[in-house]
Amino acid sequence: LLAMLAGFVILRLRNILGRKTGHQKKTINKYFPRGLEVIKDIENNINILNEKFPSVDPQFELAKMLDWLKANNKRKKDYKAFFRNWLRKASNSIGNGSGINHSYVFGCNTKKCSTETSKYKDMYFFCKECNKEKLIIKTIKN
Repeated sequence: LLAMLAGFVILRLRNILGRKTGHQKKTINKYFPRGLEVIKDIENNINILNEKFPSVDPQFELAKMLDWLKANNKRKKDYKAFFRNWLRKASNSIGNGSGINHSYVFGCNTKKCSTETSKYKDMYFFCKECNKEKLIIKTIKN
């Protein structure tokens, strides 16, 4: 009981004297360590990043990164390295959607009906002979 009372008194004295006990909220200006110096340094070197990553817009990606960090309440040790990796992933994800070309063959379950070929997977083809929707029966990698 005496130890609990002493702990309470110490915490109360810290609050009265204005010392942080670890429970105070952090101010918005202190969200990023070292202030906004690192972010401003990244913004100043945006031309270099434009040359290194021509397929993405580094200014837009920086805004996306900062929004993501704030929304997920994340902090990083090295924001420059984190942003470079962010840009690498963004430049890689651009080509992934259309990098591998597929063609899809739509047809009926019966062999006598005609087939349709499309590069889009979510197409809708209707078979006039069977009066049914044609489904993907084959995938061709180009």
